[in-house]
Amino acid sequence: MAAKPGAATPTYSPKLVGSSRLPIFKDSDLDWSRPDGRGFHQCRPALLQTGAVSSASGSAYAEFGNTKVIVSVFGPRESKKAMVFSDVGRLNCNVSYTTFASPTIGQGTDHKEYSSMLHKALEGVIMMETFPKTTVDVFALVLESGGSDLSVVISCASLALADAGIMMYDLITAVSVVCACYNSCIHSSALSFKVISIGEEC
Repeated sequence: MAAKPGAATPTYSPKLVGSSRLPIFKDSDLDWSRPDGRGFHQCRPALLQTGAVSSASGSAYAEFGNTKVIVSVFGPRESKKAMVFSDVGRLNCNVSYTTFASPTIGQGTDHKEYSSMLHKALEGVIMMETFPKTTVDVFALVLESGGSDLSVVISCASLALADAGIMMYDLITAVSVVCACYNSCIHSSALSFKVISIGEEC
């Protein structure tokens, strides 16, 4: 239909609505301290060192709060198990705990689930085709368990592989996530470490 003479042409003007997004955390959620004395937004003090084990091809030591981990890497070396020639190498991972790591963990416990998760995290960043028919062994030992064990192990193992000269696409880091206040999530990060070598001053 044609508009009547003198009538205003209808136009569309979107209405600007002010932001009404609710804050993620309430003030009452932030007013508490963690068991180790840290505040809600405080990260754990962290440290990484390379060259912790002289007999290994590469190694790293990590402290993340009260969690202390040491990772040793051996290889590439000839596989002990007979295997058909393959264009890609083989990765073995083992995560274990010391007898004094935690009072709730059994003596000398091997965590097969953690070992499997570590293997899954590392196999995607290692250039396996650079060492055909050989094996790289990664041994992670949790000296003290203070929480976020797996994320510290993964980050430490990545640095140990780099120290061993294993070809990788990139370094890998990990975080642990915890649910707080029912519907809110915060994460404890293992991303920011100060990397130093044995013998250097902090």
